[in-house]
Amino acid sequence: MAYLGNKPAELFHTQAKQSFTPDSSTVSFTLNTSVVNENSVELFINNVRQEPGSGKSYTAAGTTLTMSEAPTTGDDMYCIFQGQAVGHHFVPATSIQGSHIHTTFDLTGKTLTLPANTLQHSKDTATGDASTTAFTIAANRTVEDVLLFVNGVCLVPTDDYTISGTTLTFATAPGSGAEIQFRYLPKQ
Repeated sequence: MAYLGNKPAELFHTQAKQSFTPDSSTVSFTLNTSVVNENSVELFINNVRQEPGSGKSYTAAGTTLTMSEAPTTGDDMYCIFQGQAVGHHFVPATSIQGSHIHTTFDLTGKTLTLPANTLQHSKDTATGDASTTAFTIAANRTVEDVLLFVNGVCLVPTDDYTISGTTLTFATAPGSGAEIQFRYLPKQ
């Protein structure tokens, strides 16, 4: 996988989890993290997910988790906070330089100009005849680096066409007079 800047130290994160100790009488538990509502946490008792919502298993707001009835002493009770990963990665301020970005674009009213001609593509064109499905394209290409358009509509690789060597084969022949454009993306 390509990265802009430094490659992250970790590729995966686990969700934040909190365990509770039920005592057969407590219905209100304190959460370590404030939540908007019960949909911000998944609650499990003895590894069975509980249904959130008023009149159901539990509600939650702020740092309070309220059960509809007290869980039994000895039950294994825990919650997983949704949308709150453990650990964060930030791109160091000096790790992105002009040589890492290859085009010109507008960012909230500020224009950033980068090296010219770094993201240009080459292209070929053809015209459909309602019967031809095989077309010759540039050498050393795969479905990952060719965009195919018929009458301005981008087709889906492997569903709509395949590539083998210098032959691009349509699943269905483009209609008579259809404008076909092969765009060859730059190779890294």
